[in-house]
Amino acid sequence: SGHMLTYAFDLLYAIYEEEGYAPSDIPAAILTHNLHGIDICPRAAQLAALALVFKAREKSRRFFQSDKLVQPRILALEDVHFDEGELSEYIRALDLGGLLNQPMLDLLHQFEEAKNFGSLIRPGLGETEITLARRAIEGKDLGGQIFLADTQAKVLRVVELAECLCQRYQVVVANPPYMGVAAMNLKLKSFVEDHWAAGRADTYSAFLLRNLSLAIRG
Repeated sequence: SGHMLTYAFDLLYAIYEEEGYAPSDIPAAILTHNLHGIDICPRAAQLAALALVFKAREKSRRFFQSDKLVQPRILALEDVHFDEGELSEYIRALDLGGLLNQPMLDLLHQFEEAKNFGSLIRPGLGETEITLARRAIEGKDLGGQIFLADTQAKVLRVVELAECLCQRYQVVVANPPYMGVAAMNLKLKSFVEDHWAAGRADTYSAFLLRNLSLAIRG
C-alpha cells in the first residue's frame, strides 16, 4: 500500500534539497513529476495516496494550502465495459468519427478485464496519440446530452489508465504477484500466453517482462 513510494519520497526529497529547492515546494514537485502508482485494489490505491499525502504534510506544514496541495498520481485499475452500440452513438452525437478510429476503439475495449490482467495490459496506442485524444475528448461539449455523460466518463477513464500504462519510467519498482499457470483463470492464462509468452509459466515472470517494457532503456 505504497511503502515503496514513501521510501522513494524520502530519497527524492533529499535529492531536491541537495539541488537547492525550497523545502515547502519539494513535496508538490515530487508528487507532480516523480511518483506514480498503479494497483488493481481500490483500497490499496487509496491507502497509498493517503500515505503520500501524510508524507508530504510531514515535510511541509503548508502542503494542505490550496497552492501547494497536489493529488498523488495513484491509479486503481478498473474494468470498463461499453454496451453494444454505446460507443457508436457517442461518436455520432459528438462528431468524433475522425478521432475514434479503429485503433482507438480497440484501446477502449482493452480494459474490460483490467482487474484480472492488471498492469500486464499494454495499450495499443502510444502516449502521444493517447494524450492528444484525451485533450480532444475533454474539449467536446456534451451540449446538454446528459445520457452521454456516463459514456464520456468511461472513455476518459480508459484514456487515463492507458496513459499511465504506456508511459515509460526511469525506475520501475514492484512486488510481482506470484501465481503459477495452474492457478490462473482461463482468461488470464490465455492473455499471458498471447502477450507475454516467455513469462507464461507464472504471473511473476510475466510482470518482470512487463516492468522491463515500462522502464526507459539504459
